[in-house]
Amino acid sequence: MAQQLDVQRLLDRAAIQDVIVRYFQGIDAANADKVRSCFTTDVRAAYHGRALVQGIDALMESFLAFRNKASGEWRASTHFMGNLSFDALSDDSAETETYAFAFLVTPGAAGDQVAMRALRYLDRLRKSKDGWRITHRVHTLDWSCAVPATFVAAFSQRINATLSE
Repeated sequence: MAQQLDVQRLLDRAAIQDVIVRYFQGIDAANADKVRSCFTTDVRAAYHGRALVQGIDALMESFLAFRNKASGEWRASTHFMGNLSFDALSDDSAETETYAFAFLVTPGAAGDQVAMRALRYLDRLRKSKDGWRITHRVHTLDWSCAVPATFVAAFSQRINATLSE
């Protein structure tokens, strides 16, 4: 019985990591459906410098990535997931802390700039019939800086180039 519990714990940890990775992929690809699939409908989230939002529709509306990419304010973004720690994990709930780096490419008169940000995501997750989903999130910004970009290809450009080969 203990071995079954250990295996289930590992499966749950992997599924939770997949949710967080899917979130980053969805943000970088500006794929709203992928991002939406990471959260419960009653999610509560506070992103650095912004007010707490409640509910999946309010959260989706609050994401700057979708607006900034659509307007051209961001040419590209890359989120890289670092340390993932599990502060709590039970049969149907979990608490995690994820360190991440975000690289945001913005156009400028003197050339593109890359804003580099060190982030933390403090998440509570709940397991349901649909799998693990984030139910509460606190997003913090630890530090940031900007440097000139030497090369930029938007996600859609990379995908279209690959598909045409």
